[in-house]
Amino acid sequence: MTGVIDAAGSTWQSTVVSSGCANREECGQRHSKRWGPERDGCSRTPCSTRTTETERAIPDQLAELLMDMIPGMEGADLGEAFQCAAEQPPVTKQSLGELDIQNIITNIKLRHDVNFDKDLSFRPNLDGPKGQEKRRYSDKYWRALVAEMELYVRLFQGTPSMCSMEQGKWAEFTKHAQRRIPKMFETIHEVLKSLVPDRDHARVDEHFDEKMLMQEIERGVCDLVKRAEWVASLLKEHCAPMRDVYVDSMVRKIRAGVASNSSSLVISGLRELLGILEAMKLDVANHQIRNLKTLLIEDTVNFERHYHLDRLVNKRSKVNVDAAQKWWALAIRQSQHRSDSTRDVFRLQLETFTQAVVAHLFTQDGLARLPDTFYLDQERLRVLKSEVDDLIHFESCFDLFAQCLKEFGYPGPVTTTAENQLRAALSAIIGEGIGHTPQSWIHHSEALSLEIYRQALLLSNRPFTYDHYKLQQANQFLQRNFQCYSSTYSSKTRDVVLPQVLACMNKYYNASPIELFNKLIVLLPTSTPLDQAVAPTQPPHTFSSSSDRVNDLAHRITHIVLLHWRVWGPIAYVQEDSSAPNTSQLPPQSQAPAPSPFSAAEQTPAPHIHASYPPLASGEDTEISELADTEVAGGVRNTELP
Repeated sequence: MTGVIDAAGSTWQSTVVSSGCANREECGQRHSKRWGPERDGCSRTPCSTRTTETERAIPDQLAELLMDMIPGMEGADLGEAFQCAAEQPPVTKQSLGELDIQNIITNIKLRHDVNFDKDLSFRPNLDGPKGQEKRRYSDKYWRALVAEMELYVRLFQGTPSMCSMEQGKWAEFTKHAQRRIPKMFETIHEVLKSLVPDRDHARVDEHFDEKMLMQEIERGVCDLVKRAEWVASLLKEHCAPMRDVYVDSMVRKIRAGVASNSSSLVISGLRELLGILEAMKLDVANHQIRNLKTLLIEDTVNFERHYHLDRLVNKRSKVNVDAAQKWWALAIRQSQHRSDSTRDVFRLQLETFTQAVVAHLFTQDGLARLPDTFYLDQERLRVLKSEVDDLIHFESCFDLFAQCLKEFGYPGPVTTTAENQLRAALSAIIGEGIGHTPQSWIHHSEALSLEIYRQALLLSNRPFTYDHYKLQQANQFLQRNFQCYSSTYSSKTRDVVLPQVLACMNKYYNASPIELFNKLIVLLPTSTPLDQAVAPTQPPHTFSSSSDRVNDLAHRITHIVLLHWRVWGPIAYVQEDSSAPNTSQLPPQSQAPAPSPFSAAEQTPAPHIHASYPPLASGEDTEISELADTEVAGGVRNTELP
C-alpha cells in the first residue's frame, strides 16, 4: 500500500495537514497576513524581504506561525516545543554506541560489575527523578517534530504559497524549519545500518537517504507508508520475533496518520520505530554480554590491573595511591597479627586487609575513610554498610527486649515463635526491605519501643498496662543507641560477622574469578530487615535464625575484598619500593588461560532473543564517576520502549 495521494499528487501533504484548521485556504491567508508582523510601528508586507535590527529571529516567527495555524493551547505548546526542544533525538547512534561490543569490553565499570550480578544486562532506565526528566525531554522532542511537520505543510504546500519570497529569505526559513526531522531520519539511517548485516546496507542507504527524503517532502511526494512497510520487512528479518507486534504497530500508526492527515499519528509511528531500534540494540548488547560473561570475568584481574596502571603512569587517574598506601600502613599498625611471624605472610596480609575493610563497615562514617581505590565498589559497599547498620540497630532492639523481659520477671528462654513474632512486628514498623537510613530508625524509635514493650508483656503473661515512664525510658534507650551508633552493639555484631568473612576468605583464597562468581553470587529470596540479624554464636534471642543472612554478607564482603586485593594489592598496597610494585605478595589465583574477549566478540553472531532488562550499570572510560545512562547506569537512556 502506498501513501494517500491528493489531487496534486502529494503524499506528504496528505500526511501532515493540520487538524487545527478546518479551512486551509482561510488559514493560509491568515498566515500570510501574520508573516509580516508590525513591530515598533513598522508595517511590512506579507512577503517583505526588508530586514531591520528589530526584526524577530526566524525561529520566533516560525513559532508564531504555528500558533496562528493551530489556535489555543495546542498551538502554543507546539510553538514552545519547536523553539526549546533538543535538536537531536533521545536515541542516537552515539548514545547507542556505548552498547557496541568494543565499548562494552573496554568499559571499566561494566567489566567490574559483571563479577557481581548474575543477571547483568542493559535495559532502558526510566526510574527516579532522572527517568522523569528524560521522559519530559523525550516528550518535548517528539512534540517539536509534530510542530515541524505542521510547518512543512505551510511552507511547502500552504495557500498562498510562500515560495514566492526572495530566494535567500526562503532558504533561511526552510533551513530553520528543518531543525529536527532531517537529523531524526539520519539517526534511523545510522542505527539501522549498525543493526543489519553489510549486505543490507545498500538497501538502507537507498530508502533512508535523508537528503533525498527532505527533497521529496519539499515536493510533496514523500511516501512514508511505503518506507514504513519496507523497514518493517527488514526489521522482521533481523529482530527477535517478540518485536514483530511492535513493528506492525509502527506501520499501522504511520498508515493511519497518512489516511487521517494526522501529524501526531505519523510522529507516534516514527517514535515507535526509534524505540524498536533501541530495543534491538539492547538485544544485541545483552546477547553479547551473555556470550562473553565467562571470558570477561576470568580476565577481570588482568584487565583492571592494566587499566589502572596505564592511567596512573599517564597521569590520567584520579586515584590517590599515596593515600591508599598510608591507609594500608595504618591498617598494618592496627592489625592484631602485626607481630605474628609464624603465619603465612600472604594470607596474613590479606587477613589484615580484610579486617580493615570490615572495620570500616562497622563504624559510623567508615566508608568515607576508605581509599578511593574502592571507587568501582562504592555502591556495593554502601548497600553492605546500610545492611550492617540494620544489624546493629536490631541488636539494640533485641537487647531492649531482653531487658524488658528481665524487668517483668520472665525466667525462661525466648522461644523461636516469640522471636519470630518480634521480628515480624519490628519489620512491619520499620518497613519491608533492607538497608534503612539512620533517620528512619530514629523516626520509628517510639513505635519500636512500644512494640518491644508490648511483646515483652505478652511473653511474660503480664496484663496490658503501660507505664508511661518506662515507655519513655525504652524510647530514649533506642534513640540514644540509634543516634550515637553504639560501639557496644557495633562490636558485638562485628564479632559475629568478621569470623565468617575470614573463614570464607580462607576457603576461596585460591579461587579464580569465575569460581568466585559461581560460588559467592546467589540469588536470594526477598527478606525482611529483621532477617538480617547475625549469627548463631551470639545469644539466641538475637542471631539464632539468621545464619543464611550472615553467610550472604560474608560471601559478598569476601568477593569484593578478594578481587580488590588481587587488582590493587601490587599497585597501591604491598610494594617493595615506590617505583616497583611487589606482585609476588599477592594471594595466588587460578590462572586458567582465557581467550581474548576481543577475538570472541568478533565471532559472536547477531541474536534472535527474547530479552528482559533488569537494571544495569555500564559506564564510560572515566574515573570515579557514575556512568551516564545513556546514560547506561544501570541501563540505557530512558526511552519508552514499545
